[in-house]
Amino acid sequence: MQLARRIGLVAGLLLPLWAGSGALVFAEGESANNAGVFERIGNTAKKVGHKIEQGVGKVVKKVEEKHIGEKVERKLKKAADKTAEGFKKAGNKIDQKLR
Repeated sequence: MQLARRIGLVAGLLLPLWAGSGALVFAEGESANNAGVFERIGNTAKKVGHKIEQGVGKVVKKVEEKHIGEKVERKLKKAADKTAEGFKKAGNKIDQKLR
């Protein structure tokens, strides 16, 4: 959920700046047609940002539903336990050889 919020925040901060940059070009003497172009570009960018936010939200929801974080945690714990067993066995063999 944090990822979706961060992407939404970034999109929310960048879109006004991008749309504002078009307004600067228009203020420099471009024709009224360019204002319409920049407005359409700004609207399209907002739509794209919204679609990205929706897609990220869906991915986050699926990750949460499938408990991927918990599965990764279990696998890492299992790997750590096996590694600890291996070191313990190696330590025992070394101790036997040194006796």
